[in-house]
Amino acid sequence: MRVGKQNIAFTLLVSAVFGAGASSLIYEVLWIRQLGFALGSTAVATSIMLAAFLGGLALGSWLMGRVADKLVNPLKTFAIIEVCAAITGLASIPALAYAGRAYVLIATTTGITGFGSMVLRGVFALIIMAIPATLFGMTFPLATVAGARLVGGDTAAGIVSAASSFGSAAGALVCGVWLEPTFGLFGSALVGAGLNIVAAICVVMTGFLTGKACGK
Repeated sequence: MRVGKQNIAFTLLVSAVFGAGASSLIYEVLWIRQLGFALGSTAVATSIMLAAFLGGLALGSWLMGRVADKLVNPLKTFAIIEVCAAITGLASIPALAYAGRAYVLIATTTGITGFGSMVLRGVFALIIMAIPATLFGMTFPLATVAGARLVGGDTAAGIVSAASSFGSAAGALVCGVWLEPTFGLFGSALVGAGLNIVAAICVVMTGFLTGKACGK
């Protein structure tokens, strides 16, 4: 592959990582907001969200890290995961609202309070957020392996890590300051899902440029 085409392909891959990182932190902000509305107590909501988000990221990174090197076409897997992240991330917002109603119904019926109430809220939230958070965590090992096959391992790891970090910071800042106050929870979730789809498109284009079309 010519150097120019290789650089374009790697730039597209890095753009996908940036978009995926931004999307993940958009959802982090939205989950805090929605959990506060649905389950009450911002402190509890923040703790539950962090547990689900960081646990999911760690689990996804660990699971994919075990197999990413063995994949014939990590770009194909990357694109599929981004589409799945868009679907499950978008669905998590209304799902958390329904979980809040279910929690109120169960708490009212059983009279559960205190620690039991916190555990019940946590179970509802963790079940809903675990899948998208795990998918978010799979991005980094896949992107690192795909990038290493383009520009080498050390270079790819550093740039992919930076792109993910900057994307995450941008997503959290933009969502908290402008996106959520302007478009609301579901509208902001649509933007997050859109970033995942754009990331998937960038990965597919990377595949075509490198001769590994993601559909193959």
